[in-house]
Amino acid sequence: MVILTAVVSSILGAIVVYLVLTVPNDLQAGAMLRDAKKSLAAHDNDKARATLSKIVQQYPRTDAAAAATVALVALSNEERQQLASEVTSLKRVAEAQQKALTALGAKVDAAAVVPAPAPPPVVVQAPAPVKKKAAAKKPARKRRRR
Repeated sequence: MVILTAVVSSILGAIVVYLVLTVPNDLQAGAMLRDAKKSLAAHDNDKARATLSKIVQQYPRTDAAAAATVALVALSNEERQQLASEVTSLKRVAEAQQKALTALGAKVDAAAVVPAPAPPPVVVQAPAPVKKKAAAKKPARKRRRR
């Protein structure tokens, strides 16, 4: 009976120690996971990624760590899809610019082949003669005789 009591006590003690050691970790990891979800909702992906990574590293055997791993994978997939759509749109823009450059090159080549039209003859008119004004005569002075 003493041996059975010792075994049962050891098992109960182990369960208590396990709960004492893991419950705070679960609570803290859960709080960090809530913070990460708030960051994701606010579109702060860098902060959310850092928090989720910290959860996985510090509390690897918790439910929050499993949820954080799933969230990290989903975040990576979302960012990969965004990058793929940006690359596709940039390719479209590059193709449109290439077509525009080709069209401009064709116009430049066509303009280089066709000679420029001769300019119309310029008629130069002689400037109108400028009339000189007659100098105003000074009134004659009467000279006195002496």
